[in-house]
Amino acid sequence: MDKDQFEHRLIAQKLVYLLKLKGVECAYPFHLYVRGPYSPDLAREYYQHADEFSRCETESTLSPAEADSVASLTGLFDKSPSLLEIGATYGYLAYEMHQPPQQAYRAVRRMKSFYSNEQIVKGVNRAKQYLFVPTAEERAALDAELQEWQRSGIQSMRH
Repeated sequence: MDKDQFEHRLIAQKLVYLLKLKGVECAYPFHLYVRGPYSPDLAREYYQHADEFSRCETESTLSPAEADSVASLTGLFDKSPSLLEIGATYGYLAYEMHQPPQQAYRAVRRMKSFYSNEQIVKGVNRAKQYLFVPTAEERAALDAELQEWQRSGIQSMRH
């Protein structure tokens, strides 16, 4: 990571923000700017600690759950600046501003019109996949629906 490269700073901002939404302890306040959630305090930190930033080093140690959150996040977004920007913006609108999902999606499409519809759909879907934790009721309903689909698939194979 190079503090002098805009894309690297964008990646850092969006990764930290999405981790914060997922519950990783973070003292940086974020606000919505043109390129998505941004923290001037975080920016100040990576400029002050440029060497550590370039090596992705920190004095903090992640818990196993936090490490899993990082692995999941990097696996889903693959450090793509555009997908992270879209996903973090959606997360801010849906989870911080408590906008309904469709409203948040439409707002992201308006705000990020310089990205293709495909990129927007990918970024929003990955944010949802990363951030959404189903309740026990939702999980049971999903399991029931999937079982119905499986039964239908098996029956259609018999005919």
